[in-house]
Amino acid sequence: MANRICVGCNTPLTSDTISREHILPRWLAEEVREPNLSLKHYRHDEDLATDELLRSHDLGSFAVKNVCIRCNNGWMSRLESRAQPILLGLMKMQTSLLQLSVDQRASISAWAIKTAFMIASVQPGITDLPWHLFRGVAQEPERIPTECFVVGAQLQFLPKGFLYACPIDALSASTDLFQARIGFTIHQLHFAVVIPLVEAPRMVRTSGVHIPLWPLNLEILVRYENFPTLTSPNDLINFVTGLVRAGLMQNLSAAK
Repeated sequence: MANRICVGCNTPLTSDTISREHILPRWLAEEVREPNLSLKHYRHDEDLATDELLRSHDLGSFAVKNVCIRCNNGWMSRLESRAQPILLGLMKMQTSLLQLSVDQRASISAWAIKTAFMIASVQPGITDLPWHLFRGVAQEPERIPTECFVVGAQLQFLPKGFLYACPIDALSASTDLFQARIGFTIHQLHFAVVIPLVEAPRMVRTSGVHIPLWPLNLEILVRYENFPTLTSPNDLINFVTGLVRAGLMQNLSAAK
């Protein structure tokens, strides 16, 4: 355990310092938990259009052990407190993403980026996350990484509960990932976060239902698409997340 470090502050993780960070905080897990339902983790194959069940467990046990007690009870807890009232209003459709102030957009974007990093960290196919961007938020809460893109949508056709998807974004003719694209929903509120694994300018394209949240000057290309009739929760989260795409504006050799 001593050779592991906290992803938030580089503190060595020992039995005295390690913490159990819930990917969805307890207050949010209670809001979205549905009776007799468990959280199922699937690996989606876009080519075969199939989903492989990896594991299943209660939503409250969706946690990681890669942060220290100080980070968990410090800056991460304060970030949750700032985002909580905003998220509750959006989840319950009492407020609109379009009505958010600049500060509110920044708060929920920082929260969405933190949550996306935690989700990405437990995916077997995603390695070498840019934890320096994550630590930047820990050091200065207002220093939200502009390298990460966040868009959001409020969609009434999404099922209640919590869903997430992590599409594979690899370079052509290569298995090397150039970004982690994390989509997740809490009730009818959907976030898509792009975490860069390769440093390069990007262009974001999405549908007309998504609203750019971060960076504040984020420009996106909009391509309107017809929504097919989808009934499976897995199909829904894969489709909605797939509407958000971010492509490199230069090739990998030029980016290095």
